[in-house]
Amino acid sequence: MSLREEIIDVSKELLLKDGFNKISMRKIAKRVNVTATSIYLHFKNKDDLLLALIEESIQNLNNALMKAMNSSLDPIQQLEKLAEAYIQYALENPQEYEIIYMVRPEEMPKYPKVKFQEVRQTYELLSGIIQDGKEKELFDVDNPLISAYTLWAQIHGVVTVVLNKRLDTRIPRDSFLDQAIDHIIQGFVIQKTPA
Repeated sequence: MSLREEIIDVSKELLLKDGFNKISMRKIAKRVNVTATSIYLHFKNKDDLLLALIEESIQNLNNALMKAMNSSLDPIQQLEKLAEAYIQYALENPQEYEIIYMVRPEEMPKYPKVKFQEVRQTYELLSGIIQDGKEKELFDVDNPLISAYTLWAQIHGVVTVVLNKRLDTRIPRDSFLDQAIDHIIQGFVIQKTPA
C-alpha cells in the first residue's frame, strides 16, 4: 500500500470516528507513523484530503453500479440489479458509504460543483431506467427523477438499518434485503388486474 493510500485509509477512519473538525494532519501523521510534512507532499491541506476521500468513494460507488448495469435486462430487472449492487457496495465499504452520505454538509469543505455531477450520475442512471420502464408501461410514475430519488431514499434507509445494526435479530439479513428490494421496486410497477 502506498503512503497516499494509507493516509486516505486512516483519514476515513478518523473522519467517521471524530468528525471533520477534530481531524488534524498531525493526528493522521501520528497514526500513519510519518511526519505531518510527509502528508503535505500528497495533500495541500485538510480540505484537499477530504475532497480526495469523497471523490474516491463516489468513484468506487459509481464503478460498482456501472459494473452491475446490463442493458439487455428489462427495466425492472435493471433496478433490482442496481439496488443489489448499491447495497452490496454499502455493506462491503461502510466507511466510504458513510463519507458519501452520512458526513454532515457543515463538516465538509467547499466541494467543487463539478464533482456534484458525479454524485448525480446515480440519480440520472436510475431516472433513465425508470423513464424507460414508464415508456414500456411497466412503471406507474409521474416524474422519473423524483422516483429515482424516492428509490434511492428507500434503499438508503434499508442500508442504514443494516449498517447501524437496527435489524431485529429474528430476521435473517439476506431475507430482509431481498424482500426490501422486491417491495421497493414493486412499488413502481404497474399492477395488472387479471382479465
